[in-house]
Amino acid sequence: MELLFLQANIRKMKFLTLVLIMVLNLGLSYSQTKISMMVRDSKNLPVEYANFRLFSTQDSSVVSGGYSDDKGNIFIENIVPGKYYGIITAYGFVNQLLPNITVKAAQPILALGKITLDNMKSQELEEVEIQGKSSAAIENSIDKRTYNVEEDMTSAGGSVTDVLNNIPSIEVDSDGNISLRGNGSVTILIDGRESVLSSGDGALNGIPASAIERIEVVTNPSSKYNPDGTAGIINIILKKKKLRGFNFDVQANIASENLYNGSINFNYRNEKLNFYTSYSMRYREGHRNNFTDRTSLYNDTTEYLKQRRIGSDLERGHVGKIGIDFYLDSNQVLGISASGNYTDRNRGGLQNNYLYLNDTLTQFWKRDTYEPRNRISIDINADYKLDFKDKKGNLYISAMESLGDSKSTGDYEEYFFHSNEFINPYLSGYQRQGKKGNSNRFTFKTDLERQVNDKISYETGIQAIIYRMNDSNSYIYFDTVTQQEMPDLNADNKLLYDENIFSAYGSFSHTVTNYFSYKAGLRLEQAFSQPKLIKTNQKFNRNYFSYFPSIHLLFGTDKIGKFTLSYARRINRPDGWSISPFPTYDDPLNLRIGNPGLMPEYINSFEVGYEKNFTNFSVMTTFYFRQTENKIQRIRKFYDNGVSAMTFSNINQSYDYGLELVGSYSPFTWWKNMFSFNAYESRLSANVDGVVLSNKGISWGVKLNMTFSLFNNTTKIQINAQYVAPKYGIQGKAVWQPGIDAGITKSLLDKHLEIGVKVTDIFNMQHFYSEMYAGNITQTTTFEWTSRRLYLTVSYKFRNITMKEKKQIPSTGESGGEPSFE
Repeated sequence: MELLFLQANIRKMKFLTLVLIMVLNLGLSYSQTKISMMVRDSKNLPVEYANFRLFSTQDSSVVSGGYSDDKGNIFIENIVPGKYYGIITAYGFVNQLLPNITVKAAQPILALGKITLDNMKSQELEEVEIQGKSSAAIENSIDKRTYNVEEDMTSAGGSVTDVLNNIPSIEVDSDGNISLRGNGSVTILIDGRESVLSSGDGALNGIPASAIERIEVVTNPSSKYNPDGTAGIINIILKKKKLRGFNFDVQANIASENLYNGSINFNYRNEKLNFYTSYSMRYREGHRNNFTDRTSLYNDTTEYLKQRRIGSDLERGHVGKIGIDFYLDSNQVLGISASGNYTDRNRGGLQNNYLYLNDTLTQFWKRDTYEPRNRISIDINADYKLDFKDKKGNLYISAMESLGDSKSTGDYEEYFFHSNEFINPYLSGYQRQGKKGNSNRFTFKTDLERQVNDKISYETGIQAIIYRMNDSNSYIYFDTVTQQEMPDLNADNKLLYDENIFSAYGSFSHTVTNYFSYKAGLRLEQAFSQPKLIKTNQKFNRNYFSYFPSIHLLFGTDKIGKFTLSYARRINRPDGWSISPFPTYDDPLNLRIGNPGLMPEYINSFEVGYEKNFTNFSVMTTFYFRQTENKIQRIRKFYDNGVSAMTFSNINQSYDYGLELVGSYSPFTWWKNMFSFNAYESRLSANVDGVVLSNKGISWGVKLNMTFSLFNNTTKIQINAQYVAPKYGIQGKAVWQPGIDAGITKSLLDKHLEIGVKVTDIFNMQHFYSEMYAGNITQTTTFEWTSRRLYLTVSYKFRNITMKEKKQIPSTGESGGEPSFE
């Protein structure tokens, strides 16, 4: 059946390819035009590095753009006939609007002539920062999709996970676990790098939403990117102030149910350096409840376990960053920075447990838990970027050291009761678990980009990752027979995990015609990995060589739409949490434990997409198919003593295929809508401990974001709504129920002061529900947490900008994008 399924998909792909070629041939009949202009200042001197962007009058999307040369000339090629408008921005000058640009057929060159820019006063430069930003909420390139989230008001006062949850096809559960198109194997990058800030365990919650500039989503990454994450890559780009002079921003938030956070950003820049620093804090209280029901059938006996836990959740976090960029020359920059994150989280609760046999209560006990934990993460970075003077490429070298340290404690007390509700002292007792861990990741990489000519370019680079993790676990319990504390020697151990990865890549890009381009690459990698349990001397060697090809094809024009076809091979390596063999004892009947014998999973990912911009409307459609080998799946095992353990296992294989639809619609200039829909079918099969398991099902989700800009853009109202259908795993299904958020902001004092109010989860609907099946056992679990809050946000921007140079100095390129003209 699987072979027939693959053959059917191959036939579909052949048919789609034929259709694309026919459309391509039709598109070849369209002619294209070059636009030229000369940019001058008030003294008729050329303005170098002036930024010109061409917009479509239909939907204000960016069509093309470029920068002026040392003579002030700008040349833009391959413009399809139509109606446009343009904007020119440059440091120290007033933005220049060029309305009514009409490109006609059979017109080889449209000369706009000399454009004179007016000098700007220093206090007006704040407007340059605002107007220079892209007006498009979504920007697409051949291999990634970018979401501009600076104006996402429903995330104000929240963390980075709140921002991610508003992005199409991204879901974040109550524990901060992130999935993309229903797949939890996602690589999270901070400013284009792997970081301890994104290493899980709630670390991302320490980054405030106000610190984020944009989110890049790469579902089929090219060979330039690390191949980790079978669902793709989510790159979180943090704000890095580059305005000249002294600049200072402050933001404070307060919310119901005792939530407070705030942030401070500062930078000073002159022609030789840019110094920047930021700090944010977060304090959050709330409840966290979970309810479990398990039914077990044994011949004529039905055992029913009922658990009800009412708990509290306190989280405190601090994030800081400091850095400096040295502008060595007009085309060279050296950057040094350090960032850190401290998270302190305390969970506690009282759980009532009831055990029934054939509807008769046989046991009743209470379990009181207290679980404090903290985590410290530090990143130290050094970057160097050289832009070649022929303006045909650059060299980028970076080194990063990431350090992490964590500690957690679990104190548990149990009280068993007689039928007369008196405590049974012979069964009651307590346990204490302690966990410590530290990690060290060193990454060195170098990337070279070169443009051979206007049509051909290539990229190449090498990378080395040296990673070491050390986790230890201890467990003691009170022996009711001896009335003494006793250590559990089986749980007292230490895990040492070493992993070294060396890789090299190369990619080649070619614009064959104005209607067809492609990008192909290959990444080769050698990994040396060895988890080791110290006290039991167990070793799990995982040395493997891997290859990761990728190819991206782009067909079409703005008029007929653009088609994309891509393929990428990816890998998902087991992380520290999934291989750690130390169980958690907050509920001794529902344990969580890792599997140090896990092997990495590989995925072959195919995508076919189409993008078209209409008047006030744009749509992006993607069909995708993923075939996974050695898929890592959560498995819950049930034992005869009534204990269940959630662990991880490599299942045989899985197939996912689906449809993603992302669109935007602006019926009026003051009303913008962004919507998304994602549906996919999962087919899973596995042989776990001799038991054959299989499951399949269709999952889907929909999101809607509405923004209303009123009173000359000084007042904005935003509403976010979403729905997620059940997801299917190898043993059952899970449902994450999101909610509806709404917010309003008001700008005052020439947009220096901003006040906002928002409500999250207006109807208090958010929760998580799962169903698990294993033979004659069925278990359901529901999690609830504090999700409905009322926020008040106040932010103020101080500006003291000076400008002595008009030339833009390149950035270190942390985000991998074009130079910023903030």
